[in-house]
Amino acid sequence: MEEWWEGLGIRDDSVLYERDQVMEIFKETVEFENGRYIVQLPFRKSYNELFDNYSLAKQRFQNLWRRFGHDLELYQQYREIILDYTEQGIIEVKTETTDNELKRPRY
Repeated sequence: MEEWWEGLGIRDDSVLYERDQVMEIFKETVEFENGRYIVQLPFRKSYNELFDNYSLAKQRFQNLWRRFGHDLELYQQYREIILDYTEQGIIEVKTETTDNELKRPRY
């Protein structure tokens, strides 16, 4: 039946509609600030699917910290990169996380 409709030139344009919505969000939210473009990414609003990965991140950091104890050069490289990213505003120091912030994607 679907092939018959498509043969008549009638299609389900839900994919095109979603793409149009994404482009509209992009056009409405794009900004140019301090030599950089800032745009809102078109995430679906299903944030409830996200989970708290704090324990996994903490475990990975502890493993990395142990490696730093054996490799001072690696530690210095990481330190320089993190400081550089902080100065450029790519990352920032975050002291607290609320439950609401866990539900929002950050990149």
